[in-house]
Amino acid sequence: MAEPLAPQESPSDLPGAIALLAWLGGTIVALLVPLIFLAIGYQTLSTQLDAVSLTSSRLAATAFSKRAVAKDSARFNPQGIFEALAPLSGNTKIQILDHRNQVLVENHTRLERPLMTRTAILQLSDQEVWRLELRRSLRPLLYHSLALFVPGLLLGWLCFVVLRMLPTRAFHLTLNEIEVRKATEERLARSLSLFSATLESTADGILVTDSFGRPVVSNQRFLKMWRIAKPINLGGGDFEAISILASKLRDSGGFLANQRKLADAIELEHGEILELLDGRVFEWYSQPQRVDGVAVGQVSSFRDISERKRAEVLLSAEKQVLEMVVSGAPLVEALSVLARHIEMLSNEMFCSIIFREDAEGVTLHCATGPSLPAAVTSRIANRGYAALAAVFDEARRQEGDLAAGFPNILDDEKWAGYRHLVADWGLLACFSVPICSSTGSLLGVIVAHYRSPSEQQPHDLELVRVATNLTSIAIERRQAEAQLDTMAHFDALTQLPNRLLFRDRLHHAMARSDRSKEIIAVMFLDLDRFKTINDTLGHDAGDLLLREVSSRLCQCVRAEDTVARLGGDEFTIILEQIGKAEDAAVIANKILETLTPPFTLSGQETFVTSSIGITVYPSDSADFDGLVKNADTAMYRAKGGGGNGYRFFTPEMNAKAGERLKMESGLRRALERNEFVVYYQPKVDLRSGKILGAEALLRWRHPEWGLVSPSEFVPILEETGLIEPVGEWVLRTVCMQIRSWQANPAIPPLCVAVNLSGRQLQRGNLATTIGSLLEETGLAPHWLELEVTESMLMHDPEFAADMLRQIRAKGIMSIDVDDFGTGYSSLSYLKRFPIDSLKLDKSFVQGLPNDEDDIAISKAVIALAHSLKLKVIAEGVETSEQFESLRQHECDVIQGYIVSPPLPADAFAQLAREYKHMERWLAKGIDLKPGHTLATDHNAAV
Repeated sequence: MAEPLAPQESPSDLPGAIALLAWLGGTIVALLVPLIFLAIGYQTLSTQLDAVSLTSSRLAATAFSKRAVAKDSARFNPQGIFEALAPLSGNTKIQILDHRNQVLVENHTRLERPLMTRTAILQLSDQEVWRLELRRSLRPLLYHSLALFVPGLLLGWLCFVVLRMLPTRAFHLTLNEIEVRKATEERLARSLSLFSATLESTADGILVTDSFGRPVVSNQRFLKMWRIAKPINLGGGDFEAISILASKLRDSGGFLANQRKLADAIELEHGEILELLDGRVFEWYSQPQRVDGVAVGQVSSFRDISERKRAEVLLSAEKQVLEMVVSGAPLVEALSVLARHIEMLSNEMFCSIIFREDAEGVTLHCATGPSLPAAVTSRIANRGYAALAAVFDEARRQEGDLAAGFPNILDDEKWAGYRHLVADWGLLACFSVPICSSTGSLLGVIVAHYRSPSEQQPHDLELVRVATNLTSIAIERRQAEAQLDTMAHFDALTQLPNRLLFRDRLHHAMARSDRSKEIIAVMFLDLDRFKTINDTLGHDAGDLLLREVSSRLCQCVRAEDTVARLGGDEFTIILEQIGKAEDAAVIANKILETLTPPFTLSGQETFVTSSIGITVYPSDSADFDGLVKNADTAMYRAKGGGGNGYRFFTPEMNAKAGERLKMESGLRRALERNEFVVYYQPKVDLRSGKILGAEALLRWRHPEWGLVSPSEFVPILEETGLIEPVGEWVLRTVCMQIRSWQANPAIPPLCVAVNLSGRQLQRGNLATTIGSLLEETGLAPHWLELEVTESMLMHDPEFAADMLRQIRAKGIMSIDVDDFGTGYSSLSYLKRFPIDSLKLDKSFVQGLPNDEDDIAISKAVIALAHSLKLKVIAEGVETSEQFESLRQHECDVIQGYIVSPPLPADAFAQLAREYKHMERWLAKGIDLKPGHTLATDHNAAV
């Protein structure tokens, strides 16, 4: 029980209020005594004067009559009137005034203010009117009134004492009772307010029942949850409300049984999940209500867990659907599981998920729950795209703004075709929610069908919205998987199978070949001069060329064959089910013919050829790597033969490929093993017959193979990048060798030309490297000459020109263009580049003096060079006829076997000291015999 309330103290201002009341009462009593006396005295004086005035007026009125005038005229003169009023003259001042306000008679009584005045009109005749004025002092009356303040104060003090003492205790008692009652009511109100606020603020519905199980009180949340319009007979002593609750449950009998059980044993606690007929789910928990430790009833709380249950079911569905998607199950199967869960949560909905796996595809898939007949699903899948074409077109026009969705499609004209698809089964398509991708494109729709629009549940729309998000995730994941699969197995540029998919398809083709005992051919293709086209026209043009080549290649093979791109300009083809190896040759010729027409790149016609290597399974190799290797080897053999052709693999090709690999391995160690040497081929001035210098030529002295030809190993150095360190070694060696010769006075001054590779020229620090080597060896720059080829200059003309100018700035006096006439033969670069000499290629020298074309070319080159003030160096001069022809054409310098083959440094130094043959023959004008060479005589002399 609660403790009794203690009496409350009276308010602190209560004694003051009583004192104020007593003070006011005493003051009023003290003032009333003199005031009453003053009022009575004032009234008495006023009455007396009024009486005198009235009497005088009446006398005057009586005198107005004739009889009165005649009879008592003496009495009504001013003096007579004054005498009549003489008794009042002691304390009253009397004045009689005529009509002109002149005093007729008066007494001279002195009065002190304040005064009381009364006036009376005395009309004696029609012409004569007097005015009587009576004045009396009020001061005596005031003095007497003030004198009465003393008894008034005594009475007021007595009244103050009475009023102060007697009501105080009564007031205290009354106010204390009021305060106690007020405090009690406030505490009760606060308690009731707290109880009501607690009861109403909770999210749960609360129902309180008594010890007999009868409802007593509930909160508003309870009524809203159970959808009861008003508290029905709560506290009325019956079980109507309990019956109403039971009527809304799926298991009404179980609920009533539990209520009876709790009524019989109110000490029990109880918890249960209740399923309502409308699909909602409540969590019911009941515990005893106690007063002073005694159970007097039950407090039941009901919590709506429908959303939580739906969320749990959706979470379970999401997990199941995503697991199916990840495991590779068909999307229709996975989304059908989702549709089944949606129908379970709705109870009334027939759900269909209509989607397309490709955002731009025209094939629709339909996943439905078990409620929709299979015939409906089939009809939607087959005819859905045509029926929903207007919907997808509008979504495309909305540019991804599909947030509003399709809330009502019962009367929407765009959905008329779809409504017709399901109308035969008595279904109505009521609303739809779009399935949108992360970029806003429409992937599909989820359509909600009902037998009647009234069956739609409030939560169905939100349920479908959640399902669309999950569907979007599943579809986009499958799209991402497809995209990743495409990226992993197809070339991004040409959309052909890449190396990985090529390997897989070749393995499958080999397995099928083993079963069918048929052969397959593997072709390896490489485009000729692709690098030149790519570098000249740009990479965009190169990419376009690769796509065009891919398209033409696919036209040359059958659907069951495979065209793949391994990378760069390398393609492979798998030809399955061929009868004989010659069938692959037919396809190869078809490919070469297909590539013959020009390609239009950047507005320019370009011609491309291909080198094709062919290998056959299983005769050439029985494994994947062996087949690819064999085809690659055969392709290189075709390319080595000039390109634009094909070669079948032979075992001998592998032997040569092995030799090349062995040579490459040897080259990587040759520099550190000091296996490289520099040979020098002399250059002779045709005018003086003197040796001007030499061209430094790299040689490789292999410990097993002996002296290896430069044509065999220099291309490998270029391909592997070893040419850069080897080229720097050649420059250093030549500089040191020139310095060594300069120290020997018997050897004439010599300039030595060193060939630069394309890789060296492309290096941005080439000029710095040359400058460092010159400084390191102490060689004057004008003794070193450099030779570059036309193709090197035209690879990047601007960069090459800048690099040559940097080299010239280091003091290099002579820069020669080697192999002139075999490349671009562009005349513009002759003036743009800082060059000094042109080397006439030996291919134009070999036909002299019989080949008219070679004669014309040689004469043209010499004339052109001389007109540009450039020297001409003819290389590869071997016979006296060639020698004589060049001399007649006024060539400047020659080199070749007619003078000497390339020699080691010591042999060349001896040749430079002793060489006199050319000088002697030129001085005497002796012509060499046809076919005679100076090298023969020189070698004999040496």
